Amino acid sequence: MIKLEITKEAREYIQGKSDAITVESVPMASCCGYSNEPVVFEYKPSEPEKYEEVVVDGIKVYVFKDGYVIAPGGARVCLADNNAPYKWLNIEGLRFRDYFEFVPESVKN
Repeated sequence: MIKLEITKEAREYIQGKSDAITVESVPMASCCGYSNEPVVFEYKPSEPEKYEEVVVDGIKVYVFKDGYVIAPGGARVCLADNNAPYKWLNIEGLRFRDYFEFVPESVKN
């Protein structure tokens, strides 16, 4: 089971919008290559069997099964920037297996 914490600010934000969040593995590209980064969304996944379900303070968190915690104290869901006009959720201390052999067709040439 994944050790996961939700900060007070993030919990209040989530409870105002949903009763579940999903941590997806999203492919990202940079000058150093490709990696799969964890991104938090405010919905329940359409195929929950592909996720590990963790309940934290009454909030269901669905984490894509390929994730692993790298922080000694566990992963933490928090608000990305409390001073920004728009709020969004961020997750710290969680990584996904990287697929460096994956190169999207749109960038091959």
